[in-house]
Formats: sequence, structure tokens, C-alpha cells
Amino acid sequence: MNRSEFQNKGNQHFSLAHWNSYYSELYLPNTILIALGLFIGIGGNVLVIFVYQRGLKDKGHGRYFIPMLAKSDLACITVSSVYNIVQITRHVTFPDSWICKSFLYILRVVLANSTFIMTVIAVNRYQHICKRFKWDFTSRNLKIFIILAELFILTSNLSPLFTYGTITVNRDNVTGYMCKEVDDEALQLERKMIIFTGIYHSVGICLICVSYGLIAINVHKNVRKMASSRQSTVKEGIREKKKWINNLRRLNSTSSNRKTPWLTYRITLMFFISFLFMLIAFIPPYILMDLETKDPQYWDKKNDNISKNALLVLRMLYSTNTIVNPFIYGFFDNAFRRKLVAIIFKRN
Repeated sequence: MNRSEFQNKGNQHFSLAHWNSYYSELYLPNTILIALGLFIGIGGNVLVIFVYQRGLKDKGHGRYFIPMLAKSDLACITVSSVYNIVQITRHVTFPDSWICKSFLYILRVVLANSTFIMTVIAVNRYQHICKRFKWDFTSRNLKIFIILAELFILTSNLSPLFTYGTITVNRDNVTGYMCKEVDDEALQLERKMIIFTGIYHSVGICLICVSYGLIAINVHKNVRKMASSRQSTVKEGIREKKKWINNLRRLNSTSSNRKTPWLTYRITLMFFISFLFMLIAFIPPYILMDLETKDPQYWDKKNDNISKNALLVLRMLYSTNTIVNPFIYGFFDNAFRRKLVAIIFKRN
């Protein structure tokens, strides 16, 4: 950015207001996208929380994790959207240092929390379907584990409270205020925190991938056993058919209802698709965040306004999975759709 850009817009006197309005107008498309995402994200996740907590009686097959994940998504889309809108509209007139610190701290906490919940879901689905261990998630143990994990997340992401703030920036004798790292030492610490954040999310992603991979292997083996049993049934007649049915029921004995295992697989697939969207949403922002810390002038070196907006979309992509998740629940969970229709049309 240079002074001629303001002069080309007809500004005869360079001021802080002109400087700030340049960024506001430049990133207006992103502001509109953020506002639209905020509206959809809040509406979708509030609806999910309401239906699953108050309307849907059957919390089995892993559904009890959905309100927990929806609350985390609701916090993420709200905090990230408000912060990004403030950053765009008050780019060089950021209101307050503690607002800057608080936004970034809360945002990192909710992002880490989302990864943690997705990891717990994946491990729980693995244990529920594959049953490789004697232990299982009880309500009490799950609550204790979540509390301890939340304490770790809250304490391990404290760095923004010390490294970020509103710093003064100057151009043509005009002073502005931006939400950035306060000094070079803070920038170095943030680089280390990016590595820590990358390791934290990588460990969670690895556990999730391994869990779903083992689930896929287990399902494949079950399908082969069922196919083999079906062939032997045709050859050996009615007596063997009864035996095959009993073996099949025992193999998939999560309940007496034969439809139950397939619903469990469907809900598990739902969580896996949600994880894929989270993974896609996390990678571009992490790469751009790393580039920013390595080169503080990264954004100022971009002269093309279209590329600036495109890169900013990728930089803020981390919250898109929170918008998509309610649609994923609606597509995969028939009970959710039925209950939602019943609530809308006030059916019993």
C-alpha cells in the first residue's frame, strides 16, 4: 500500500480515517462473506443444540457428542467472525489492547477445543465399534477427562495475552493502531507457539485418522464375514441359514435391533465427514499464519487486490467447518431431520 492509492481515490489529505477506510473498502467482499457465515453458523448450530438437547430423546450411537461439538462450533463462528470483522473495519484503528488479546486467546482455545472433541469422538467410535479394549467411556469418566483436557487447553494457549496487543503504526505522519505482536520477542514466541499448535493439532488428527482407519478395516472384515456366511447359507440350506443369522446378530450385537449397527456406522461416517471438512479448513490458515510470522510484511507485499481478498478468504477458512456441520447432521441423521420437521410444524 502507498500514498498514491489514496490519491487515486480522490483523497486530498491523507488522514487516519482515509487510511482505515482503504482497508475497509478493500476487504468489503470478505466482510460480507463473514457476516453471511456468521448468520448461517449461529442459526444452524443453535438449531442443532436445541433439537439434540431438548427434542431428540435418542442420544445413542454417539449422538450425545453432537450438542458438545455444536456448542464449540457456535463459540468458534461467533468469536472468529466478530474478530475478523473488527480487524477489517478497524484495521489501523483497533479499539483496545485487551480486546485484541482476549479475541485471540478465546479463538485459539475454541479451535483447540474443536480438535479435542473430534479426537474424543473418533476414539469413542473406534472403541464402540471395534471393542478392542476392556474399558469404555462412562459418563463420569468422560466428564473428568473433558475437564482435565479443558484445563490443559486453557493454560497452554495463554501466549496471546502476553505477545499480542495494539501497537502503533505510522505512515505519512499519521499514527494508527493495529492488533499484532507487540515486539520482536513476542514474534519469536509466536513462531514457537505455531509449532506447538501444529504439533497439538497433528497429534489429534493422527489419532482421528488411525481410529477411523481401524473402523474401516473392522467394517470391511464384517462385510466379508457376512458375505461368506450368506454363501454358505445358500449351500447348506435352512438349518445353516438360522445359524448364520444367529452369528450375524452376535457379530453386530450393539442391541437386539438389527438396524442398530448400521445406524452406528452411519453416524460414525457422519463424524468422519465432519472431520474431513475440519481438516480442509485448518490447513490453509495454518500455512498463511506461518508465512505471516516469518515475514511481517507479507500482506503489504501483495499489490493485487483480488489476490489479497482471495488469500484473506483462505486465512479465515478455519471457521467454515462450523457452518457446514449442521448441514452434515441433517443429511446423515434421519432422526434429526424428522424431529426438526416435527418442531417446525409443531407435531407431536
